[in-house]
Amino acid sequence: MARFSSFHFFLLLVVFSVALNHQNVPQAYAQKRCEEQLYPSGCTLTDCGEKCWNKHHDAGHECIANVAGTDYACYCFFSC
Repeated sequence: MARFSSFHFFLLLVVFSVALNHQNVPQAYAQKRCEEQLYPSGCTLTDCGEKCWNKHHDAGHECIANVAGTDYACYCFFSC
């Protein structure tokens, strides 16, 4: 029966580490996202989405409440 020496273990470890490091795994590069407040009050989700799309050609939009929670502002989120 063949002996498994420390040299063989080290060689096997090197082969596996090289194989794992050189895989062709696609890397995801996150795009920076920017935001812009289109209008400060009276936001409706449909109107906000339409105006954001027309201005930035991106689907990110949200009506965000003010501090008092009494009104909503339209924010667009888009790739910078």
